[in-house]
Amino acid sequence: MKTLAAFLSATIFFCASLFAQPNNPVPFVNHPLIPASIAPGGPGFTLNVVGTGFVSGSTVHWNGSPRATTFVSNSHLTASISSSDITTATTASITVSSPAPGGGTSNIVFLPVREPSTFVSLNASSLSVQGDLCSVASGDFNNDGNQDLAACLINPQNGQYTLSILLGNGNGNFTQGAQYSVLADNTVVADVNGDGNLDLVFDTTSPNNDQALGVMLGAGDGTFQPVTYYQGSVCCETAVGDFNHDGLLDVVTAYSDKFCILLGAGGGTFQTAHCYGLPLSGFDWLAVGDFNRDGALDLAFASESGGFAIALGNGDGTFETPVFYPVGGGVNSIDTADLNGDGKLDLVMTDLNTGRVVISYGNGDGTFRAGFTYATPFEPFSALIADMNGDGKLDLITGDYGYGIATGSILLGNGDGTFQPFMDYGGGFTNYFAIADFNNDGMLDLAMIGSSNNNITIMSQDNGTTAALAPKTLTFPTQLVNTVSNPKVVTLTNTGTSAITVSNISVSPNFSELTNCGAIQPGKICEIGVFFTPTTPGNILGYMSVTDNAGGSPQVLNFYGTGTIVLLSPSSLNFGNVPVGTLSAPQTVMVSNKGNGSVNIEGVGIGGANGGNFMQVNACPQQLPAGTSCNITVYFRPSATGVRNGILGVADTGGGSPQTIPLTGTGT
Repeated sequence: MKTLAAFLSATIFFCASLFAQPNNPVPFVNHPLIPASIAPGGPGFTLNVVGTGFVSGSTVHWNGSPRATTFVSNSHLTASISSSDITTATTASITVSSPAPGGGTSNIVFLPVREPSTFVSLNASSLSVQGDLCSVASGDFNNDGNQDLAACLINPQNGQYTLSILLGNGNGNFTQGAQYSVLADNTVVADVNGDGNLDLVFDTTSPNNDQALGVMLGAGDGTFQPVTYYQGSVCCETAVGDFNHDGLLDVVTAYSDKFCILLGAGGGTFQTAHCYGLPLSGFDWLAVGDFNRDGALDLAFASESGGFAIALGNGDGTFETPVFYPVGGGVNSIDTADLNGDGKLDLVMTDLNTGRVVISYGNGDGTFRAGFTYATPFEPFSALIADMNGDGKLDLITGDYGYGIATGSILLGNGDGTFQPFMDYGGGFTNYFAIADFNNDGMLDLAMIGSSNNNITIMSQDNGTTAALAPKTLTFPTQLVNTVSNPKVVTLTNTGTSAITVSNISVSPNFSELTNCGAIQPGKICEIGVFFTPTTPGNILGYMSVTDNAGGSPQVLNFYGTGTIVLLSPSSLNFGNVPVGTLSAPQTVMVSNKGNGSVNIEGVGIGGANGGNFMQVNACPQQLPAGTSCNITVYFRPSATGVRNGILGVADTGGGSPQTIPLTGTGT
C-alpha cells in the first residue's frame, strides 16, 4: 500500500507539473502613451498603453490606483480614464501591473495633464549639494506623490563618495534626506523586489575596490537598506527588465566590449552575471525594448567607436549575437521610443564627433534604417525623450558639454519622427539629467548637474517669458588672438506689462560684455555690447546667459567666432586707375605670425569675381616662425575698363584659414 500511495503521489505531482501555469513576466511600458499628454478639465478618455509582457489580467494604474483595463494583446492595453482624473493640471505616473504567478509592476511612464504649448520656457534654480556631482536620478522614494532625487557626490578633498537623497516638497524645492557613503553612479530607479517601493541599482565599487553592481532596496520612506554588491565584470551603464519572463526583474550592464546579464533571484537579489561579447569597443550606453515585436525584450548599445549594436532577446535570459550598425561618429548615448507612430520602436543617439542627434527608425523586425540627424549647439553628451510642451508629440532633450560650455537644448517633435531645430537653454545640462514634474503643475521639469558641478540645476517649466533677446545668435569675423573685436549689440526687450529686473549677465570664455541693464520698463529695451576676445586660434563657440525675473530665465544667446595668430597687413589693397593691359606698380601685403609657435603657410592664391586681373608673387616660406613676417607682392593688370575686384587668400595653420583681404582697381 505504501508503494501504491507513493506511486499515486508521484503521478499527481507529475501531472500537475505538466499543467502548471507559467509565470507571468514583469510588464514593460514603451514611450509614448497614447495620448502622450492630455489637457485638464476635459471629458474622460481611453488611454492606450503599448509595451511588452502584458497578459490577460494586466491592469493600468493611474498614480498607483487601478483603472478599468482591456487586454488587447501582449503588447497593447487600453484603460478608461475618467474626467475626475484630469480636473486640474498635474503629471500622472502610469504603470501596468500583472497578476501572479510572477507578474509585478512595470516601469513608470509620465502622462502630463496640461495645456499644450508651441514652445518650452524654462526657469533655472540652483540646489547646492555637499560635493561634486557625478550623476542624478529621480523617483518618488517616500511614496508621498512628489518626485525626489538621488544624487551621486564626490568630495574633491578626500575622494569619498556619497549617495544623497533629496526629498521633493512638491513645489520644486527639496529637503535633505538620508545620505550613504557609497559610490552610486549611472543610477537606475526601479522596484526590483516587487514590494511597491522604489529601489536603486547603480554602478559602484566593492569594499575591496573592484568594479561592481550595487543594489539598495527602498523602505518606502525615503531611506534605503545597506548596499548589496555583485561582482564579476559588471560595469558600467545599467538597465533593468524581465529578460527571462519569470516575473522577476533582471539587470543588464554594458561596458567597452561586453554586456552582462544578472537574472533576478527573488527578493531583490540577483544571480551571478553571465556576460556576452560586443562588436568593437566603447559601448557605454544601452536601452531596452522589444525591437522585433516577439514579446521578448531586446537590447540596444551605443559605442563611442562609431555606431550601435542590437542584441535580440530569446525570452529566456539569453541573447542572439549582437548586430552592429555603423553611424560614423562617436555615439555617446541611446534611448528608444516610437517616434513616428508606426508602432515600431526607434532609436535616438548623440554623436560627439559631429555635434548632432542621430535618429534610426525601427523596421519592427529588429533591424534599423538610418534616419535624420539634427544639429545641437555644442557637443551633445546625452539625450532623453519626453513630451515637453504637452502637444502629444515626443520631443528630444539633450545635454551638451562642448568647448568647456555646459548647456542643453530641446528639439520639439513633429509627431512623424522628425524634429524642429533646437532651442538652446543655459543652466548646465551635462552628463546626466532627470526628467520629472518636480512642482506638480503638469509640466515636465529637468534636474541636472549644474555648471559649477557642486549644485543641481532645476529647470522648471513656466508659461513663457516677457524678456526677448535679439538676435538669437552672434557671429564675429575672424579676430587676432589676444585682441578685442569691435562690439556687436544685443537688445533685451521687455515685452510684458510690468518692469523686469536683470540680476546677472555672464558670458563664456573668449567673449566679454558691457551693459548697464537693471530694471527694464514695459516696452523698453536694454542694450548689451558683446566683444570677441579670443585667447586661442581656431573656431570658438560661446554663449551669454541673462538671468532675470521675466520667466524662462536664463535667456541664452549663442556666439560664434574664429581666432587666428596670422595677421595680413594692410587689410585691403586699392590700385586706383590703371590703363587696360598695363601692369600696375606693385603693392606689398605683410603676413605676420603673432603667436608663440610656428605657422605652416599652405598656399597663396587670388580669386574673386575678377581675380584674373590680379597677380601675386609669394615670398613666404612653408613654415613661418613665431614673431616673424613675410611678404606677398601683388600687381593689377586690368583686362577691361571699369572697377575690377579680387581677393587675396592665404591658407595657413594659424586659425581662421584662409586669411583674406579684398583687392580692387579700375581699368581705364
